[in-house]
Amino acid sequence: MTYKTILVTGATGFIGRNFCTAAKKKGYDIIALSRNKSYAKYQLPDTTIITSLDELPSKTIINYVLNLAGEPLVAGRWNEKLKSSFIDSRLGVTNDLFKHFTIRGIHPEVVISGSAVGYYGAGDDNFIDEASEPKNSFSQHLCALWEKSASNFQSLGSRVCYLRTGIVLGEGEGALKRMIPAFKMGLGGKLGSGKQWFPWIHIEDQINLIFHCFEKTDLSGAVNACSPNPITNSDFTYTLGRVLSRPIFFNMPSAIAILVFGEMASELLLTGQRAIPKKAIDSGFRFNHEHIQEALEHILTN
Repeated sequence: MTYKTILVTGATGFIGRNFCTAAKKKGYDIIALSRNKSYAKYQLPDTTIITSLDELPSKTIINYVLNLAGEPLVAGRWNEKLKSSFIDSRLGVTNDLFKHFTIRGIHPEVVISGSAVGYYGAGDDNFIDEASEPKNSFSQHLCALWEKSASNFQSLGSRVCYLRTGIVLGEGEGALKRMIPAFKMGLGGKLGSGKQWFPWIHIEDQINLIFHCFEKTDLSGAVNACSPNPITNSDFTYTLGRVLSRPIFFNMPSAIAILVFGEMASELLLTGQRAIPKKAIDSGFRFNHEHIQEALEHILTN
């Protein structure tokens, strides 16, 4: 088997770093585009790092692109300047990629571009799959713009997938990194009513789903990257407490969450989506970690 070359943006982030490590083990050649070469070299010591697309040798064939670059949505309390940076950081890199491959005249076979279940806006108790209609919100606007920018690659002949990712859970990283210290001190608790849905995915399944999207030639468009068993914030909270053997006493009322986190609380913490990965399952993908207790035990006790 001849392994292919993957260009990764956002390679030093939680998902990107884990993907690059897994891809290298599989034998893929990885080129990571990063603004900070020294930091990227530290995080990915055996990976080719470039700081500009101009550094790509003209004869290098990029088979796949994984586009994850973008300012983290938890970078700070939201204001108009920060919200603009969320948009600009995502569209800027995606548009630059499109321009680069347009000029080169050689397009990647597959482009997987980041997105989020936030595309659907605030959800109710109905299941949400890739065909569900979105509700207006900033998160929906952001994801829609990002996906539209990535869709330009279709005009070059690339197959494009938009990975609408839920909350990614992994050891010492991502959402759990922020939660566990409070839970270990007995300060963990539900947010608001706790009834909001919590679409989650184990980092191992997230990485495997990315490979699946690259390799499944008839899969394109939106793909929900989340467990087939979403749970509520309250159920997640109590399950995490059980796995850590810690009591759950603390609850953060909605009003306090909004006071502390502002608009970010309304968009990301107090609302959720009962999203399910219909297209992934229909295309033959199988999850290794379908249920939250097993997933948390695998992450935190192995």
